[in-house]
Amino acid sequence: MISFEDLILAPLYLFVIIGIARLIKSNNINKYPEYKYFVKGLWFKIIGVSAFISIYLFYYGGGDTTAYFRGAKCLGNLLVQDFSKGFAVLFNTNSYENSYSTFNSQTGFPYYSYFINENTFLVCRLSAPLYLLGSKSFLITSFLTAVFSFVGMWKFFRILNILYPGNSKIFAYIVLFMPSLAFWGGGIMKDSYMLGATCWVTYSFYHILIAREKIFWNVCFLILNVIMILNCKPYLLISLVPGLLFWLNNSYLKNIKNTIIRVLVFPALILILTASGALIFNGLSDSMGVYGSIDGAIKKAQITQDDLLREWHYGGNNYKLDRIDGSISGLLSSGPLAVFTALFRPLPWEIGSPTMVVSAIENTILFLFVLYTLIRIGPFRFFRITFNDPFLVYCLVFSLFFAFGVGIAGTNFGALVRYKIPLMPFFFSLVYIVRRKSIFQLKK
Repeated sequence: MISFEDLILAPLYLFVIIGIARLIKSNNINKYPEYKYFVKGLWFKIIGVSAFISIYLFYYGGGDTTAYFRGAKCLGNLLVQDFSKGFAVLFNTNSYENSYSTFNSQTGFPYYSYFINENTFLVCRLSAPLYLLGSKSFLITSFLTAVFSFVGMWKFFRILNILYPGNSKIFAYIVLFMPSLAFWGGGIMKDSYMLGATCWVTYSFYHILIAREKIFWNVCFLILNVIMILNCKPYLLISLVPGLLFWLNNSYLKNIKNTIIRVLVFPALILILTASGALIFNGLSDSMGVYGSIDGAIKKAQITQDDLLREWHYGGNNYKLDRIDGSISGLLSSGPLAVFTALFRPLPWEIGSPTMVVSAIENTILFLFVLYTLIRIGPFRFFRITFNDPFLVYCLVFSLFFAFGVGIAGTNFGALVRYKIPLMPFFFSLVYIVRRKSIFQLKK
C-alpha cells in the first residue's frame, strides 16, 4: 500500500502543504492573532493521520480506509482512461455508464458492496480527485483528506474566536489538538469528511444568516457541504437543522431590545422557523432515503445496531443498550444512557483494543471536566447561561440530537469512537464557554 515512491513524494507534498499554510498564516496573523495555531494545528492533523495509517496498515492489516482508497483508485483510473465514463460515476449521474460494469481490468474494480451503497461509495467519489492530485499515492491521498478535514475544523475554530475572543489557546486544544479528532478525523473515511463538512456548515451558516457577510462564497460552500452530508450521513443533517434553526431564531430575538416586542414576535418566529424546518425536511426527504421518515430512521437504526454486533467484522468491543423495538417510546427510554454513551464512553475499564486507550483517557478527562463544571456552577445556572446565548443553544441541540442517534444505534465501541467525532468540538466548546461565562463576562 505504501511504496518507495510514496516515501519520496510524501515529504515533497508536505513541504508544499506546510508552505501554503505558512503563507496563509503570515497573511492573516496581524489581523487575526489566532492564526498562530494554523500551522501547528495542521502539523498535529498530519501526525494524527500518520498514526491512523500506521495502525490500520500494520496493526489491523487494512480495513475500511484501504477499501475506500481502492474505490478511489479505480475511479481515478477510470477518469484518466475515459473521462465521460469517469464523470458519470464521479457525479453519480443517471447515465447507463454509472454502473459497476463500467470498470475494467485496467482501472481495477472497487469492492462491489461499497459501490452499490451510495452513502459508502461517496467517500470513494470524494477521494478520487485527491488520489489523482496526490500522484495516486495512498499516503498522500490520506494527507489531502486530512487537509480537507482540518480546513473545516479551522472554520469552526474561527467562529469560536469571532464570538468569544481572548480564548484561542483553549479553543485550540478543544478543536485543533484533540487527539481523537486528529486520529479518527484524518484518514480516508466517512468520519473525516463529515467532521470537516459539519464544522464548515456552521461557519457558512453564521456568515450567511447571522453576520450577513461574504454571502456568495459561503452560500456555495454551504450547499456543497450539505450535499456531501446528505449523500454520506443524512442523519447528521437531521441533527444539524434543528440546532441551526434555534440559533437563527434566538439570534434575531436577541437583536430585539424591547421586551414587549420580543414577547410578541417570539411566537411568530417559532411558527415561521418550525414551518421552515418542516419544509426543509419535506424537500429533502426523498434525498435522505430511509432517513426521510421516522419509521425509516428507526428501521435503519435497528439495522445498524444489528450490524455492529457482528464481532467477526467489528471486534467484540460491544456495549449494551436496550434493543431497538421499533417504537418511539422504546427509543426515548434509552435516550439518557445513549447520550451519555456517545459523549463519554468508552471509559477506562471498557478498553477493548489498543486504539481505544487514547479515547478512554480523553473521555475520562472530558467527563471529569463536565462533572466539575456542573458541580461548580450548578445544572440550573449551566442551562440558564446556555439558553441565553444563541450559539450555545445550537451547540447543545446538535450535540444532544447527534449523541442520541449515534449512541442508540451503535453497539460497538470501536465504531462509536469514530462516529461521534463531529459532535466533540461542539459539546466541549459549549461546556468550556459556559464555565467561563459563569466566572467572567465573555464578549459576545
